[in-house]
Amino acid sequence: MKTIFDKTKIKKMEFKNRIIRSAIWEGFSDEKGYVTENLIEFYKKLAVGGVGTIITGFTSIVDYDRPAHNMISAYDDSFIPGLQKLTKTVHENGANIVLQIVVGGSQGSPGISKKIVGPSVHINPVTKLEAQELSKEDIKKLVEKFAEAAQRAKEANFDAVQLHGAHGYLISQFINPFFNKREDEYGGSIENRSRFLFEVYAEVRKKVGDFPIFIKVNCEDFMDGGATTDDMMWVCKKLSEEGIDLIEVSGGNATSRKYEGVIRTRIDGPEKEAYFKEFALKISDIISTPISLIGGHRTLENIEEVLNKGNIEYISMARPLLREPDLIEKWKLESDKTSKCISCNKCFGPKGSICIFL
Repeated sequence: MKTIFDKTKIKKMEFKNRIIRSAIWEGFSDEKGYVTENLIEFYKKLAVGGVGTIITGFTSIVDYDRPAHNMISAYDDSFIPGLQKLTKTVHENGANIVLQIVVGGSQGSPGISKKIVGPSVHINPVTKLEAQELSKEDIKKLVEKFAEAAQRAKEANFDAVQLHGAHGYLISQFINPFFNKREDEYGGSIENRSRFLFEVYAEVRKKVGDFPIFIKVNCEDFMDGGATTDDMMWVCKKLSEEGIDLIEVSGGNATSRKYEGVIRTRIDGPEKEAYFKEFALKISDIISTPISLIGGHRTLENIEEVLNKGNIEYISMARPLLREPDLIEKWKLESDKTSKCISCNKCFGPKGSICIFL
């Protein structure tokens, strides 16, 4: 029987428990994306609090694309010393740390990115940013930029790198037919719409070798004209066949239907927890790669029920660990404790969360 406190292993990467702190924008880097003492202290609290593995907030891989203020950057070697200081602190306090890398495209904050790119010309329904279609040459350059950033993660002593392929950012937009209207080999069928993702993965693997590569994907986009569950099951099966090391299953984006995105509110009962569970179980049935499930985890009892119902190996959490960075240590002492997170979403603002300071 699985428990959250089981020790596991992916390649040479050892996990002291099955809880992964999922990526969330913390807003503690400086304006250019360099690591600050506040950023290090933020992640130190999570490590001390008992989380086995931490995935950083999304990290910019090109200097012209920054989906949010004060987000981490890794687009050149000047960022490596600060990242090394971050990993050293987290490791000294007993946790793994994974660098999440991203290109935001049209899903970002107006006025920050210098150039807005996308699979096709479009105006994002939420941000109102207008994206210009990437040329094949520019796609190739971005593939290389992902690989270079992953190499920097390896050099900075991260335990793994995670590709952000979910939530309406660029990789996700390529897969999503609402945003991807291309008529070449990058558009049309799911095989073509996921081509960019698989080119990124192949180039990253070539660059970092046996270093663990994770990915975050949507189980579906929960929007009219978006990627479907069948689309994403195909993508996950192909990723597994290609050798991805861990798939984190999420869902939705800023344009998703109300109450169907990743940051759902009103999680006020056990029946509303683990809201992507059924999708993740379907995916886990057809692949051999370990899955981590995010979405509304609030009680240890429900978490361990999920772990023992299918082939889900890890549980990802974000908002509850903003409210209580030491939640995992508390569960060691009080297994029936419910997270204090009330799913109010007030944690989505500049400089992290009001919950950090409670």
